[in-house]
Amino acid sequence: MIARAWRTPLGNTVDAAMARLFAGERAATTDPRAGYPCSTIAPVRDQPAESRQARFLGRMGLFGLEVAGEALAASGIEAGPRTGVFCGVGGLRAHWEYMMPAFASQADDGQRMWERGLRDVHPYWMLRHLSNNVHALASATLRLRGDGATFGGGSASAQAIASASRALHDGAIDAALVIAYDSLLEPETLVELGARRSATHASLERLTAPYSQDAAGFVPGEAAAAIVLVRETDAPIAWIEVRDTAGAEPDSTSTLARCASHLADGATVVAGTGRAWPDLDAAERAAIGALVPRDAALVAPSAAMGQLGAATTLVQAIVLAESLRAGTLPPIAGLEHAAEGPLVPVTRATPTAARVALGVHASQPGLAAAIRVEVPR
Repeated sequence: MIARAWRTPLGNTVDAAMARLFAGERAATTDPRAGYPCSTIAPVRDQPAESRQARFLGRMGLFGLEVAGEALAASGIEAGPRTGVFCGVGGLRAHWEYMMPAFASQADDGQRMWERGLRDVHPYWMLRHLSNNVHALASATLRLRGDGATFGGGSASAQAIASASRALHDGAIDAALVIAYDSLLEPETLVELGARRSATHASLERLTAPYSQDAAGFVPGEAAAAIVLVRETDAPIAWIEVRDTAGAEPDSTSTLARCASHLADGATVVAGTGRAWPDLDAAERAAIGALVPRDAALVAPSAAMGQLGAATTLVQAIVLAESLRAGTLPPIAGLEHAAEGPLVPVTRATPTAARVALGVHASQPGLAAAIRVEVPR
């Protein structure tokens, strides 16, 4: 990894967001929209810059295109046929800001639907739902013509990194731009997370942290991130390796352990999934604690940024690389009464000499991903 950029609930630049992460700050806030069971969320506060690509992209897609350009510019890589684009997205979701006005005044009898709102639907409305829009526009606007692919789902950024790594290893490309973006704050997502009681129902004042004794659900968040990978370099930010897999068990713990087992050697820092339910947290700590030293440090970027869906593994790569390079581990934001178990939850910014870290991520249905991050000595 030679370059990175992101938009997160903690900030739009790596330096700004990492400073807040090291300070133990939390991005959680109260959702101004009423009626959802999850009233505590972690949004990206700013809006994307004005862009002609807004015809084809929603808000998070525009963020994805922004970070793609920033990461590529920071890398110094030249455009051309030997640089590929690999993209991870959360999946197909309705763009309600476009669609709701068209349905708000409709009647049950279905009469005069055009006059009652359908005529206000933008002619490009369906094009906005294409999952590979960011991939296509990044390739075109940045003039990147190498091999690439788009992946969807909860572990999409891990799949994108893994595919880029294979293409680099096989010599199909010389450099890869990897992009991921996702939001768990869409109406249908919040309804599902609330119905499954995965996300917290607690107010901001009563919010607890992952890995605490009384953890009661995670905070939904959103993010866009991009990194640039090359086969060889004299000055990497970090070396990364990724695995992803799927399994049939409901809580994904054994699937997570199977995935992480390939990357755990030498890791003394773990970025946990932060699902924030005592039984899931305990099972994860037991499974991962069997792969790394029992006293390995446990951090949880999701406690500060919220759960980031398809962008998680890419954000973990950046957080772990920056933490190891800075020689400081960020605290688990808001953690006051840590539950007992393997791994040692970090409760304040802590100096570290570690050079290898393991990040893990689990999502429905039964998906799991792990990333190994190693920084130069």
